[in-house]
Amino acid sequence: MNRINFSVYLLLLVGCVISMPTRSESLQSLADIEQVAYVYALSQAAAQYDNPQISMNGLDTRLRLQQCSGELSAFSKVIRSGLGSQTIGVKCYTPVAWTVYVPVKVKVFKPVVVATKRLLAKQIVSQSDIRIEQKDIGTLHRGHTSDMSLFIGQQLKYSIATGTVIDPQSLLVKKLVHRGEHIMLIAKAGSMEVRMSGTALADAKRGQRVRVRNLSSKRIVEGVVDAPGIVRVTM
Repeated sequence: MNRINFSVYLLLLVGCVISMPTRSESLQSLADIEQVAYVYALSQAAAQYDNPQISMNGLDTRLRLQQCSGELSAFSKVIRSGLGSQTIGVKCYTPVAWTVYVPVKVKVFKPVVVATKRLLAKQIVSQSDIRIEQKDIGTLHRGHTSDMSLFIGQQLKYSIATGTVIDPQSLLVKKLVHRGEHIMLIAKAGSMEVRMSGTALADAKRGQRVRVRNLSSKRIVEGVVDAPGIVRVTM
């Protein structure tokens, strides 16, 4: 190769090296992918729950994806994003189409009733037996409530360990009204409350609807059991 041709070849080679993007410049930032997935998961959860928390593990650092020249697009195959573990897809369309699935976990903490000590089957629950704690409701598969009054004075179906969340299904709910029993019928209209005597026409537990015969008017009305021998009717 003569000197002139060699000089031209060297100039072209240098130009190609200068214009060639470095490896780090041509790779998509994994942190950007994770951020897009995080924002998407948080916005979906916030539409359904108050103060959701999103936790996620970082993508495998060995992952190599070409830098996306457009905006990254996030999506989920779940129609309504729920709680717990799920995956968020992040897609690039240009210059090369690729899709990455980012694992995330949605947590929502709410106050729930838990046992302060070990409680035995058939035990009657007292106020000192339970307390309120903040728990991730996504991990509670048997149900939960923050209403301690539902448990006090009720009997347990089975034993419950200390710190365990207690759900209403764990109770042997007593019947507070019995068929043929004389009960107090409380009718409320606005701020006015009227008390009348009645006779229950069926057995019922707290919160259940029951038909009652008003002893004064002989009319049959339907109300909700509120306490032992008490049925409330909204006029």
